Amino acid sequence: MRNVVRRQRTFKPLAIATAILVLLFAALPTTTVLVIGMAPTLGAFIGDTTPGRYLTKCVAGLNFAGVFPFLYQLWTTSNDMSTAIATVTDMYAWLIMYCAAAIGWLLFLGLPGGVSMFRTLNAKRRIYVLCEQQKDLLNEWGESIVPAIDRAKNADGAAAAMPDGENDAGMERAKSPA
Repeated sequence: MRNVVRRQRTFKPLAIATAILVLLFAALPTTTVLVIGMAPTLGAFIGDTTPGRYLTKCVAGLNFAGVFPFLYQLWTTSNDMSTAIATVTDMYAWLIMYCAAAIGWLLFLGLPGGVSMFRTLNAKRRIYVLCEQQKDLLNEWGESIVPAIDRAKNADGAAAAMPDGENDAGMERAKSPA
């Protein structure tokens, strides 16, 4: 049983490596453009230590978006090495490919702060809305529900929340007609 599992484990990486080598030589012009154009993704993969490799995903997606127009040009014209070499030696091609990867880096670095700010503002707005709803309930039901609200909280926090050091029993005695 163990031998079968070991064979499957060693067979899978070997099959993947063989498929990559076949594709590498079968599509050498495409591979040339991809290897040179996707270099920032390799750098992000090597330097990415975040769980889930989100830096690599951001950079790879936008880097591929920058490389794809040149792959499309290669595929629609003559798909040969001279066209691939002309593409990778073009300064503007490098600029577009690497600037797209740089935008991926900027998204990775900038979006967490923006999302955090958005969530903070959203939470503050929600607190404001809930406070307004609480005021409306107090206006509708009156102040008689305040001790009931405080009793619903934990006993330690309720006594500290009462003004002038009064507790729930003192408030009920003061309100009852005796």
